[in-house]
Amino acid sequence: MSLRTSLIAVVGVCALALAACDPKPVAETSGPGDDIVQFEQQNTEMNAAIAQAKASLPVFLARLDANQIQPTDSLKVGFPAGEGHEHIWVNQIARKGDQLTGVLANEPNAMPGQHRGSVVVFPIALVSDWSYEKNGKRWGNYTTRVMLPYIAPEEADAVRESLSDTPTESNAL
Repeated sequence: MSLRTSLIAVVGVCALALAACDPKPVAETSGPGDDIVQFEQQNTEMNAAIAQAKASLPVFLARLDANQIQPTDSLKVGFPAGEGHEHIWVNQIARKGDQLTGVLANEPNAMPGQHRGSVVVFPIALVSDWSYEKNGKRWGNYTTRVMLPYIAPEEADAVRESLSDTPTESNAL
């Protein structure tokens, strides 16, 4: 398994629950899909990470428009699911205006009929994070960085090793 595949599998999907839950996220392994780290909707740290990722999304989109994206580079998308959203990585991204198309990189937990490898179409507005590889490091991953303290230490160390020191290249914005 490649480091990128490991990154996707380890971090999995992040579901934002609408119901009140413990203020600290808890890694969960139940459900039909990949492991998730669940955050309450009002989690300020995760919401700040999503806001930063959205604000810097033009960095990823510029690379996409310039054909500088690899098939494993990904967007995290908050798909409506039940009463909330399931945030899941999508790769093999293509763009047509404000619509994006890609392939689910994780096995969803709350998206009936969808599976890892399913093709999905979504508006840019649903993107909650982004990730691309350059010079052996992963850029972006704002939400992943927030989740690191809540996953197993050895998994977190492997993910940290793959990440760039900062989410965005200094000359990217």
